Amino acid sequence: MAIKVFNKKAASNYPTKRTINFISNKQEKSDRLSVILFAVFLLFLALFVKFGVVDQLNKVSRAESAYAILEGRLNSLKSELSDYDAVSNEYNEIIGNFLNDNERSYMDRTDILKMVQQDVMANVEIKSISISGNRIRISTGVTTLNTVSEIVKILDEDTRNASVTVKSTKADSTYSERVTAEIEILYSGAGV
Repeated sequence: MAIKVFNKKAASNYPTKRTINFISNKQEKSDRLSVILFAVFLLFLALFVKFGVVDQLNKVSRAESAYAILEGRLNSLKSELSDYDAVSNEYNEIIGNFLNDNERSYMDRTDILKMVQQDVMANVEIKSISISGNRIRISTGVTTLNTVSEIVKILDEDTRNASVTVKSTKADSTYSERVTAEIEILYSGAGV
């Protein structure tokens, strides 16, 4: 057997290894991290596409369909009103587009007639009514002076009237206590 002499000096000339070489899997870990990050990115992308794009397009689509429905209704209403100008012209010819500004300021004739019905016709028969501007003349049927006084009092208290005057009374030829009266009412308004 041969003895090997181990020389310390000689040993220092040889390289010594102080670490162990292992096979590194840094690339595999990096690949796994990349896949996980890519999956998270895809998840966020899917959420963004769902809420930011698809839902918004659905809202726009619903709004467009609602608009189309309303536009259809508007067009049908326009077609119903296509003859409005002709009807309006006919109405104005009959009702009062011919009235001047002063005449338009007078009290509405239907309101006047309602007031006469409430205040006068409830107490006495009316033979005739004439309206000119804001003045109305009423010829009563046969009644008593007390009834005429009551009618004047009622008309005077009505806030729509500016003044009430009895123009004339005429006694009945058969009964002296019976009379017919001419009452003139001036209505409040700009046309006085």
